[in-house]
Amino acid sequence: MSIGHRIEAEKLLEQAAREFIAPEGDPTSALAAALVHATLGGNEDRGAAYADLRDANILLRQQKFTAIELVGNHIADGLTSKNPEQWKAARDLARGFDEAGIGIERVTDERIAELGYDPKTAWNNPGAAAPADDPWGPAPDITADVPEPVRRVLAEYLAAALLSKGDAQGVAQTITFALKHAGADLTSDIEKRITELTLGRDPSEPPF
Repeated sequence: MSIGHRIEAEKLLEQAAREFIAPEGDPTSALAAALVHATLGGNEDRGAAYADLRDANILLRQQKFTAIELVGNHIADGLTSKNPEQWKAARDLARGFDEAGIGIERVTDERIAELGYDPKTAWNNPGAAAPADDPWGPAPDITADVPEPVRRVLAEYLAAALLSKGDAQGVAQTITFALKHAGADLTSDIEKRITELTLGRDPSEPPF
């Protein structure tokens, strides 16, 4: 209850008390007026409390949005970093927010798109978030993911073709560059095999 309405209500209650004990007094009017002031004061108090709650709720929503935006940007940076550990940490953080019922995907996807990457690819494959608007951009390095037996066979045949004459050499060059562009750089394996074919195996290497 506001101070003004409280004072008026107290005065009217005192007047009603005097009217009540007076021989011909009638406290009805004073009591009714006191009730009016008490009601108005209570409404003002409730209005002030509502306004405080509304302002606190607005501030809380603003803080929540800011936090989600900052975390979403951080997750997007991790998903597009091409670092498997950062990618996994970003995915785990996003999963934690999702389990807590806090949607983070929309902000994260918007940030990934702003960085020039494809959101769907960024979420599904570490280091494979190829730029969405640059089809000629650098491909992720998947050389280490190529199984050793496959690398050995490819290096064997490509080295032999590169040492040959005619069309086979051109085809081998095309395949080598295509693999490199796709992220599988077998240049060192091929060069090593060419050296073995022309100069023999390195004697310092074990024969197995």
